Amino acid sequence: MSQDWTIPEYSIRESKRARQVTIKVSSWTGLELVVPVGFKRSEITKILQSKARWIERSLARTHPAEELKRPESIRLGMLDEIWHTEYSIVPTERVKVSKQAGNVLFLTGPVDDAVLVAEGLNQWLQKRAEDVLAPWLGRLSEELSLPFSRLSVRRQRTKWGSCSAEKSISLNRNLLFLSEPMARYVLVHELCHGRYLDHSKRFWSLLETFEPNARQTAAKVRVEADSVPRWAQV
Repeated sequence: MSQDWTIPEYSIRESKRARQVTIKVSSWTGLELVVPVGFKRSEITKILQSKARWIERSLARTHPAEELKRPESIRLGMLDEIWHTEYSIVPTERVKVSKQAGNVLFLTGPVDDAVLVAEGLNQWLQKRAEDVLAPWLGRLSEELSLPFSRLSVRRQRTKWGSCSAEKSISLNRNLLFLSEPMARYVLVHELCHGRYLDHSKRFWSLLETFEPNARQTAAKVRVEADSVPRWAQV
């Protein structure tokens, strides 16, 4: 990339936890740099220029988003749970999420910042997904005699799940927002890929022994991204 590349507008956020510069791009914050406290601002131009191609591609993929707002409640369709949120402003750097009685999430910190609220909620969602999806996949694997080697749970922007040739399965934590039957379909789909990596007739035949309406369900699952709230996409 040419040295005369025009650097887009960006914001800088200092973090006591940061050990190096992290570059983030999202529809809500645009181009953001998270830097250690006291980091020399004179180094930033050089860092941005070194990542110019990645920044341009990432910005091109972002689209104007609806205003990000703090949720008043969170519905996890897979678990048939509704969580209510309460907020309290505290002079700290990050938002902390704690569970209270009666399915209440109590958020403290700079909760007037919707982006930081989203980051806190995503950490809570990640832990909730790991606690639920790992044992469920294990039970299904044993029940259906479809082994896998290991599991990772993370946010995936374009897929609900994936399976490698080594039978390593990755599941999207946002599966928690789907209905239980649709989430189950995704888990069984990826377990079947442990036997057939492609989408051949053999694969669909195997999948349909466990999910009789597999093709119809697959079509429904593809459009279920609308069930994921905005804060879970940050």
